[in-house]
Amino acid sequence: MTRDNKLMAFALLLWGLGEGLFLYFQPLYLRELGGDSAMVGAALSFSALAMAATHIPAGYLSDRIGRKVLIVAGFGLGTLAALVMFLARDFWLFTLALSAYWFTGFMLAPLGAYVTEARGTQSVQRALSLVYAGFWAGTIVSPALGGWIGSAFGLRYAFLGSFATFTVSTLVVALASDQPVITAEPGTGRYRELVRNRPLLGYLALAFVAMLAMQIGLPFMPNFINEVRNFDVSVVGVLGSINSIGIVLANTLLGSRSPRVGLLLAQAFVFCSMLVLLLVASWPGLVLAYALRAGWSLAHTMFSAQSARLVSRGERGLAYGLAETVSGVAMILGPLFAGWLYGWNTAAPFVVSAGLLPIMMALTWRFAPRTDAHTEEVRVGPRPREAEV
Repeated sequence: MTRDNKLMAFALLLWGLGEGLFLYFQPLYLRELGGDSAMVGAALSFSALAMAATHIPAGYLSDRIGRKVLIVAGFGLGTLAALVMFLARDFWLFTLALSAYWFTGFMLAPLGAYVTEARGTQSVQRALSLVYAGFWAGTIVSPALGGWIGSAFGLRYAFLGSFATFTVSTLVVALASDQPVITAEPGTGRYRELVRNRPLLGYLALAFVAMLAMQIGLPFMPNFINEVRNFDVSVVGVLGSINSIGIVLANTLLGSRSPRVGLLLAQAFVFCSMLVLLLVASWPGLVLAYALRAGWSLAHTMFSAQSARLVSRGERGLAYGLAETVSGVAMILGPLFAGWLYGWNTAAPFVVSAGLLPIMMALTWRFAPRTDAHTEEVRVGPRPREAEV
């Protein structure tokens, strides 16, 4: 890894350490603040909406004004939002603060473009998987710690710990180098080829349905374990740590595979996670279900990497923005459907997800771009030139 990508991985490790303190407890804490299942699903969807709405503008801006400034801004805003979440004692105020936190997802497109440009000799998916593995490595210990904090002092105090680690993470990411803006040749439209890129647009549509099928089953796993399986909130924290270990292993061991194969494996993992959750009520079954839940993160990495490989360098910021928007819309609709299904029947979200995923795996096998692990696939067009900011 290059110096800049090592800094990004370390900053994400610290960020993961802070986010893991509350990541798996959001639905439970929203319940504590007075929300029913429909309100919790709506709050999570609204937060995802706040994030999804930013990706395309952020991707566009990262191509225009540079990536690092947007990354640092996102880290700073997330740090402030964590402090407000700690101070909030009302459902709606907390939801606004949570939405502000997820609004910082605008940095994901610039971050993906930054890591891709700074990857050196690594493939796109390998660079992304290793840097993102830093985040999930940070969440290995913190969910269990967050569960202990929740049991001993109350879940709200987890957000105070998040604020502290986010502050340090922001300082680390500020040390990364600036990157030159990749500009189009005079007289050419930067995104003219991208909007006519049928392989990219078709892949975005395919990946959206696959991501939605996964998202229907994921949001209410903590509630199902706590309310139906009757496990304590601290157990949910330990399971979150198991999930993080699974994500780190999946990204490091499978990050060099072709994006198409990686996306297929990711969907298979989530499918098996849903089946195990429904059929096995014991502690080993929950551990396996949460380890296989790692498929969502692997799917996100492989989907983003393939999207970047279907465009030229000067279009990567917006391409990542489009990919993150697709994932974000799936994260908006998924919790809404899941909340309604869970209120009707607590097992329904997981049954629906398990039913949809085999169909999506077949479609992915048939229609996803067939590329090897390392060949760069870009649109043929004017070669962009570099200009210093």
